[in-house]
Amino acid sequence: MELYEKQLAEAARKAAAEHMAALYSDMDRMLCEDISRAEKYTIQRHDKRQLLTTVGPIRFTHTLFRSRKDGTCHYLLDEWMELDAHERLSSRAEAEVLAEAVKTSYASAARVLGEDSLISKTAVMDKVHGIQTELLFPKPEKKKCVEYLYVEADEDHIHKQEKNGTEKKGSMIGKLLYLYEGKEQKDGRKELKNVFYLGGFFSGGEANRHMFERMQEYIDTNYESRYLNAVYISGDGGAWIKAGAEYIEKGVPVLDKFHMMKYINKASNQMLDEAGEAKGRLWKALYKGKKKKLVKTIKAIRKCAPNEKAVNDCEEYLLNNWAGAVRRMQDKNVYGCSAEGHVSHMYSDRMSSRPMGWSGCDVSAEMLCEGLRRRKDPGIGKVPPEP
Repeated sequence: MELYEKQLAEAARKAAAEHMAALYSDMDRMLCEDISRAEKYTIQRHDKRQLLTTVGPIRFTHTLFRSRKDGTCHYLLDEWMELDAHERLSSRAEAEVLAEAVKTSYASAARVLGEDSLISKTAVMDKVHGIQTELLFPKPEKKKCVEYLYVEADEDHIHKQEKNGTEKKGSMIGKLLYLYEGKEQKDGRKELKNVFYLGGFFSGGEANRHMFERMQEYIDTNYESRYLNAVYISGDGGAWIKAGAEYIEKGVPVLDKFHMMKYINKASNQMLDEAGEAKGRLWKALYKGKKKKLVKTIKAIRKCAPNEKAVNDCEEYLLNNWAGAVRRMQDKNVYGCSAEGHVSHMYSDRMSSRPMGWSGCDVSAEMLCEGLRRRKDPGIGKVPPEP
């Protein structure tokens, strides 16, 4: 049964490819025999062309014509089919390749059309680069009315490659923003509600501003701003994350408790047997929003700390992010930040722990997905919103 099913599928694909090739050759023959065409174009020569499709490669005849009016040459069949002169893929085949490139890698996408229709990883990369553009977000039928939105951000270092495929010393920084409306219990665990991801290689203040402005554009498109009380922007306290509050309307910075805990634990552990008590005093000062009490506690820890650097780092980190740290402790509408896990799941998995070669193309997942939706074939484009 397995062998029969495989042979039947291969026979069906081969028959479909032969049918398409015969159809296109017949259409070209009809152009050659058309009387009205002869009045405008003369036949120069008959050429063969190969096109990779979802049913396999097809070869058909296309004729080169010369215009009687201006002497220019045209492949009329290609123009009618809206095929570029050097295009190797049909519209549907291109959409399937791009859909696979969003989910996996260039190498996997190159094999998605089958063993008889292999294309190179470079060809897939060129396709991805070819649709990098600023696309408008699709407008919903009705904007949502929510009181709070949550934006979380983090980054990951990604190995860089030169054009010749050799690894270059250094790395790129892939940044990830994601927005959600809240968290809900599902099958015994919490899930983000209506999450939207935006990621890419954004380096420098201008690029960071552009990234947050794109997120603000998404918010304006999908939510009624007059109902919003706040947009909480959570992260590790990096300057580029805190700057997001300047570009996101009603944005307020919130410090990730995981990083707060890391610094507080390192500082309070200098007290050895009294570490628990010192830790409690630091957390209490943050919860009460008493900066002087926190500074006083840190001074007491520093006096008997064998490693003053850990204490100084804690003091600097908390004071530089004071408003965000206190808001994390006091505001009951704030959720815990899961940016570390999201970066590990979406970036580290394919760029660090099991790395692939990346070219540094400044194209985000939402651009790719929207590009697919705008392809001619309406059946392609349901792609998971991964960065």
